[in-house]
Amino acid sequence: MKYIVFVLLVIGFIGCSKDADVVKLESGVEYANDSLGTGREAKIGDLVSVHFRAWIITDSNNLYKDWSKDSTRQMSTIGNSFDFGQPIKFKLGDSAFIKGVDEGIVGMKAGGYRTIIIPSNKAYGELGFGPVPPNSNLKVYIKLVDVKDAIVAKQWQIDTTKLVSTKSGLKYSILQPGTEEKADSTDLVVVHYSGFLTNGKVFDSSVEREEPFKFRLKLQPVIPGLEEGIKLLGKGGKAKFIIPPALGYGENPVGIIPPNSTLIFDLEVIDIQKMNTSHK
Repeated sequence: MKYIVFVLLVIGFIGCSKDADVVKLESGVEYANDSLGTGREAKIGDLVSVHFRAWIITDSNNLYKDWSKDSTRQMSTIGNSFDFGQPIKFKLGDSAFIKGVDEGIVGMKAGGYRTIIIPSNKAYGELGFGPVPPNSNLKVYIKLVDVKDAIVAKQWQIDTTKLVSTKSGLKYSILQPGTEEKADSTDLVVVHYSGFLTNGKVFDSSVEREEPFKFRLKLQPVIPGLEEGIKLLGKGGKAKFIIPPALGYGENPVGIIPPNSTLIFDLEVIDIQKMNTSHK
């Protein structure tokens, strides 16, 4: 899922460049502005749209220089939205992008550019995450494209006595079944969803990002509980899914999701596009 989708970091000592006015936050996160911008200032809770480049830091040389033109840094590149021309959107404070980057974006103004250095203890720490090694620090170059008030996702209310359980342990309530034709393996599925912890806190929401999530079943893995649940719905279908840890992220903490968390998803299938299997 979108939730989380871009990960980056670094090993090594973090130093300061004499060529930049570096601001060091209490947490240890550092940043320097390349351009201040003139638009709205970003704060926690805002919906932001950003372009980014990110690297694993293997040494402390020229931390605040432009590494995109440094061929020796190519192997440590771990993300770049500029090349694809598609900014990413997320709500500041939800740790839905790169863990630790949110506080480095706070205070930026739309149109501005900032280099952010995130120490490992504010990123993925001793565990690492995906391709990010344990005890890694990261460098993230951000262009703040847009800032706006975020939509606040609210849980759908259901009659919990009518929840259905599957053999796997997934619980669900179908609010609207949608079309008869259901999503199947390799279909391109377009959904809007909001994910909640059992305490009601939103941990990820395409609704709040104002950006539907598109993926191909089986080819682009999502957590098992969602894959199973989505197959119950046709186009236009809506359902609430209650996903036990074994069908979610299990013992792994992800963003603000603690280990062994039960997850609640309100999900709507916007479109199902069948893969073209015809041959010329």
